[in-house]
Amino acid sequence: MSIYDGGTLPPISVEAASNALQGMWSGMPISKAKAIYDGIYKLGTISNIHFGVELKPFDPNSAIAQQDIPIFDEQVRLPWLCQSIDLSVLDAQTDSAQVGAFQLNFLTGNNSGEISIPFIETKNADILNSAGFIKDIMFPDGAAGGTQALPIDYLMKMTIYIYDRHSYSTRVFEVQHMVALQTGSIPLDASNRGGVGIVTLNFIKMFPMLK
Repeated sequence: MSIYDGGTLPPISVEAASNALQGMWSGMPISKAKAIYDGIYKLGTISNIHFGVELKPFDPNSAIAQQDIPIFDEQVRLPWLCQSIDLSVLDAQTDSAQVGAFQLNFLTGNNSGEISIPFIETKNADILNSAGFIKDIMFPDGAAGGTQALPIDYLMKMTIYIYDRHSYSTRVFEVQHMVALQTGSIPLDASNRGGVGIVTLNFIKMFPMLK
């Protein structure tokens, strides 16, 4: 109750009617707006931090599969060392032709681009050592020096996936690429005393038609 001029006034309350013609923000009946909102809420969202990356040799009998390479070891926990990744679903090539006053665009193929992944390096330099082992297979030294290995010996299958934030075993989306290691590097900085080593590996998509 409120006191005004020595008297009392009843409290004022306002309640939106469920059958109101228009809602204040939705521009539609409140009952319809609520139904739409409930449907959208049920869709949920994808978390951009719940993702993983897996690497394995394409051929189990290849040279890269016969070596003890840490990056293929499940104990290294590769998915947890991946810092970020740009997941590409499609990378189509296009061209254009001028027809009169109009420019017509058309697709010419599926581009084989690159995948750049920064990894948090372990104390045993598992990522760097893995890159070095793969390099030795791709470009051998010694008696076989000067002869580049066949692709079958260094091809890898990369799986990038997004999983449900409430269930690691539930992958809501995944994509696979046939890749080869192209470059690997780590920036070192003496002024960054508390810094953590980040190794960036660049992979080239080799055969986009293969999964």
